[in-house]
Amino acid sequence: MDQAERTDTAKLILQHASLLFLKSGYAAVSISAITNAAGITKPTLYHYFPDKEHLYTAVICDCLERTGKEIVAGIERKGTVREKLFHLAYGYFLYARMSISTFMRDVEEHLHSCLVEKVRTTYDLFIVEPHCELIRRGMESGELENHPDQVRLFTDIWLGLLDSLSAHVFYMREDREKLLETTEMIVSVFLDGVSIKNSNVSS
Repeated sequence: MDQAERTDTAKLILQHASLLFLKSGYAAVSISAITNAAGITKPTLYHYFPDKEHLYTAVICDCLERTGKEIVAGIERKGTVREKLFHLAYGYFLYARMSISTFMRDVEEHLHSCLVEKVRTTYDLFIVEPHCELIRRGMESGELENHPDQVRLFTDIWLGLLDSLSAHVFYMREDREKLLETTEMIVSVFLDGVSIKNSNVSS
């Protein structure tokens, strides 16, 4: 088997494992289900991935890396920070198959500590850092208040907001107008808050 064939087989396994894991979660998916879906034998799968834990880790890390590339592309497009945050949030709500908290719960519950650390490192590299860069650019351009020591905190708040609302907006995917409206509101809440500005109302 040459290098290209080995690479194609590994990609085939990841593709089918990803569909199953992201649909049903770690515990509900068996190695047999993956090999049957991919049309391969168990020895073939174990040639590329030593066990289910390593395969799940590879699936999650691959998904995070591909998502990270989309995030970077969104950040590099022309527009204001507000417009870019909207674009990123709308894409997440429209296409994400699983919330961050859901797959991290699976990761922490089922994987060895060294694999958990690998997933966390990959998440920071491909998801957190690009968003930190966007927040940082917004501060440098004057679009956001300049608190360079709080970049990571603001990023965590933003990502946490998206993740906490992902289930709420899931059912809006068929109603694009409603999803657009809700996404605009979420970005507005993150950037502007919900208080009335310059209000004279006493407490």
